[in-house]
Amino acid sequence: MGSRTQLQHRADANDHSGEPEDYVINRITVGIIPKVWTDLQKLIAWTRFNRTDVVNRAITIYAMVEENTRNGNELVFRDPKTGKERIVEIV
Repeated sequence: MGSRTQLQHRADANDHSGEPEDYVINRITVGIIPKVWTDLQKLIAWTRFNRTDVVNRAITIYAMVEENTRNGNELVFRDPKTGKERIVEIV
């Protein structure tokens, strides 16, 4: 069985105010090409997250993928109905 990684907003165990431990430490401006803009809009609609949350999650997922591939692992999508697997490469 493979492990699943969930991305979630965590509360600091030592903070009893209920405020999240994550906060804005920097802001960036990026140019987004039309296809990526369309993909971003789809993700916002599908997830109901705002742009900032989608981009933060995307960067976190990309870092996780990069770390794992650098450690010799493969990124595999598996169809749970058929068991068919597809190795994903990000180039």
